[in-house]
Amino acid sequence: MFSDVPKVTNLIEHKVQLTETEPVKHKSYPIPYKMQKDIDDMLTMGVIERSEVPYASPLVLVKKPDNIYRVCINFKELNKITVFDFQPMMSPDDIFPKLSASQYYSTFDFFKGYWAIPMEVKSKDYMSFITSRSLMRFKVMPFGMVNSGSTYNRMVRKLLDGDS
Repeated sequence: MFSDVPKVTNLIEHKVQLTETEPVKHKSYPIPYKMQKDIDDMLTMGVIERSEVPYASPLVLVKKPDNIYRVCINFKELNKITVFDFQPMMSPDDIFPKLSASQYYSTFDFFKGYWAIPMEVKSKDYMSFITSRSLMRFKVMPFGMVNSGSTYNRMVRKLLDGDS
């Protein structure tokens, strides 16, 4: 039931709408060879796939609080030309009334929850990033996109409201 590999939902897709048609391209930053395992793991999990498109955002290393580095994508330039999707975060005042008639309660950490949301087919190309080996793209919603949080909040609303 619980897994390190996120399952993909059918409640929602992440869509990207750009204000410009010129592809965002950036040269790759050097990444230590041992961090390439993270890319291999993402390929194995089905989170990413090889790509041959003109979009290319760079990989960056981000140091986590436990001093371990995480491979991330720098979508800064792509975010600049992405149409902002405002989806307010649900407040406890919105959530608790929906749960009031429930008999059981639990808490969950939606491990890599963004990766549970598939990318819209025509938006996948924008999610391409450059590695030292090849160009890759996300099949699911990546971390770091300006609207990822909005899409995730929309999915949680659908889940709690029972809309599908």
